[in-house]
Amino acid sequence: MSSPVITVREGTPVHVAAALLVSYGFTAVPVVDEDRRVVGIATEADLMRGRIRPEGWQIEDLPEPPVSAVMTRSPTTMRPDDDLADVVETMLVQRTRSVPISDDGTLVGIVSRRDVLRAVARRALDAEQARRQPAGGEVRPR
Repeated sequence: MSSPVITVREGTPVHVAAALLVSYGFTAVPVVDEDRRVVGIATEADLMRGRIRPEGWQIEDLPEPPVSAVMTRSPTTMRPDDDLADVVETMLVQRTRSVPISDDGTLVGIVSRRDVLRAVARRALDAEQARRQPAGGEVRPR
């Protein structure tokens, strides 16, 4: 799990959210309210959709939308004590690249495919460890 999490608010301009993803190498950014409760998630696809068309860039022709206009509302979130295997299954079934982790509704972290792949690459988890590994826990090599 990555924590602290880079987040945006609903009013953040799309180009600002896109710049955050590019600069940090993320594939999605959680959208939170003033209490850090997850209200959406803005993915690479969300931020690109409708910005480039076959006739070329549409930046001058389109008003700059806020993230709230393009984000995925009410994304699936999981808890820090949920099994990592369940988080991974959720990502695969829902075809998402990341899952926000919230504790009593407040964002505390995010698990991305890259986080899981790092553990796989280090051979840090076997199947049993993944079932017992909390989403909010640190993955340690065996």
